[in-house]
Amino acid sequence: MNLNASLGPNAHLVGQPNGRLRLNTPALILDLDILERNILLMSKHGQDHDLAIRPHVKCHKSAQIAALQRAAGAMSFCCATIGEAEMMAAAGFTSILITSPLVGEDKIGRAIALTQLDAQLCLVVDNPANAAQLSDLCALAGVSIDVLVDVDPGMHRTGVASQIAAIELVGYVRSLPSLGYQGLQCYAGHVQHIEDAEARQEASLAVMGALRVLCEELKALDWAPAVISGGGTGTYLIDAQAAVLTELQAGSYVVMDNQYNNVWAANALPPPFDVALFVQSAVISANHPGHVTCDAGFKHFAVDGGRPVVARGASLASEYEYFGDVHGLVRTPPGQPQPGLGARIEFVVPHCDPTINLYDQYHCVRGDQLVAIWPVDARGV
Repeated sequence: MNLNASLGPNAHLVGQPNGRLRLNTPALILDLDILERNILLMSKHGQDHDLAIRPHVKCHKSAQIAALQRAAGAMSFCCATIGEAEMMAAAGFTSILITSPLVGEDKIGRAIALTQLDAQLCLVVDNPANAAQLSDLCALAGVSIDVLVDVDPGMHRTGVASQIAAIELVGYVRSLPSLGYQGLQCYAGHVQHIEDAEARQEASLAVMGALRVLCEELKALDWAPAVISGGGTGTYLIDAQAAVLTELQAGSYVVMDNQYNNVWAANALPPPFDVALFVQSAVISANHPGHVTCDAGFKHFAVDGGRPVVARGASLASEYEYFGDVHGLVRTPPGQPQPGLGARIEFVVPHCDPTINLYDQYHCVRGDQLVAIWPVDARGV
């Protein structure tokens, strides 16, 4: 049996000279030097602003990356799904926060089972019926689970719809025997990618202002939240300025993508974090002037964020177009050299989280050397 089979067809290139340039493609590339720098920058941000960093695993879905974040000071982690949380707990992480409500006996049962590995597991609730079922099932199992009340920041995805409803739900959760009220979650995902800097700041501070009022009202009832969790990569500086949150849920900062790069580029500013994630593709046809065809198409990029951007291997002014499920067109500007057959072109991905979920492995590089291959541990869950 080939012990390296699980690492994919590029396992033999680990440690070989110029392994990055010899990969079977398409391949997901992770630049470890940049990754580590991004992690340290966010860690310092938390230290400078007395803000705990609880990175979101939904971005990278990797125990190895989480271990680097923890070593740099991350207090714990967010997971979007029970499957991600199960992966993280199996890898030895604790105090995990699942940021989406778990509804129904099956998912709640999995969370209860997970407390055997993570006694500090924390869930969110935004509905009294969900809270009641969660408490009842915990009571039957003889366990207690900590919860945050999820507050809608105006996104209308999850969260209680008003401050009155939030206060009522906090009171109800506190009355349930098998739930431990810890505080609030408020994640303004709809604000993160507002490209106009003033508009993004205004929208984010409005969310934080309403959250501050809610916290003050809860404090007056002697229900002050110990944990106030939220924020993200697009608002991480504004979140610190508002001084409401106790912990920051940023995720994409660790690898970055075109969507977040555009947030800063729209204001003629360099992004605060560098791109560490790329998809490498190879030119498989070069028979027509002005463009070549590469082997990465719809199946290799999350398409909700637009088109990939050339980062390496062709003129940076080249334009990518989706050309089919497994094909991409790279259009070369007039007067620029056209990549040859077999040339490797690396792209910054449109949206990092769902792109990562399309791949089984990260190909970890330092410069042009392939130094490791890491699994995308929670792919598909």
